[in-house]
Amino acid sequence: MKGKKILWIITFNLLIIFSEIFFGLVSNSFALVADALHNTGDVMALVITFIAIKLGQKQTTFKYTFGFIKAEMMAAFVNTLFLSITMLYMIYKALYRFYKPEIIEPVYMIVVGIIAIIANGFSAYLLNRMNIEHTHHHSHEHHEDTNIKSAYLHMLSDTLISVGVVAAGIFILFFKIYYIDSILTIIFSIYILYHSYPLLKESFFSLMDVNITDISLKNLDRAIKSNNKITEYHDLHIYKPSSKYNFISFHIVLNDKNLTLKGIEEITDNIKKNLKKYGFNHILIQADTDIHIKNRINCELGEK
Repeated sequence: MKGKKILWIITFNLLIIFSEIFFGLVSNSFALVADALHNTGDVMALVITFIAIKLGQKQTTFKYTFGFIKAEMMAAFVNTLFLSITMLYMIYKALYRFYKPEIIEPVYMIVVGIIAIIANGFSAYLLNRMNIEHTHHHSHEHHEDTNIKSAYLHMLSDTLISVGVVAAGIFILFFKIYYIDSILTIIFSIYILYHSYPLLKESFFSLMDVNITDISLKNLDRAIKSNNKITEYHDLHIYKPSSKYNFISFHIVLNDKNLTLKGIEEITDNIKKNLKKYGFNHILIQADTDIHIKNRINCELGEK
């Protein structure tokens, strides 16, 4: 049911995008085209959400041992990179228009802008309802509704931008000051770049397996060295393959060689309990004796 609602919202917004691009070109309004491109980025975000829901239902296989958990971040990186490059081009074209202003037909801006307000507003309402329903029925889960909430905020920002397009159209209609379209295009583009950068950075770091979790080294030390039998931990790897998962793996060196397997499990289970408080939900721990002491935390690649 959730997937069907998202498909309807995608279809609805695709119609608005084509209308804005067509009438933006007809009316000579870059603000409409910029809004359409912004909507395109948001529709891509909705597609990612839809794909994430579908792929999340697939089981891991011997070939795809991680499943498809990185698809979300990979698509997010490609989409935000494309959107950022497009917005930089829109800024360039808007600045060029300051030197060579062109006549703009404001009626198209106003009409299409009003339609976009209604479409984006309705989409935002549906997404917000989905978010509320998900929270009520799955209050113990916080990952999927984060994607829906993000899409809702995008649609809400689209609505506000469409309000700006209508306001600019009215301003041009009555005062014939055409450069307001270029000013609006630059404002929209900078606004979109500003809000796209965090996702571009996060998705790139995720694909590079960079540690982008919130835990500090001090808190990590406290969580892992919770038992006096632990001398050190090393070969640490922390990565966030998707918005849903936080992975961590490391070795611990134990100074008691007489520990039973049950004793070791009690130590590692306690560490896992501590780490889960910091949002880690995929934890791998290997226990070593003190002959494996390395006196460092990070893994050294290429060692023999």
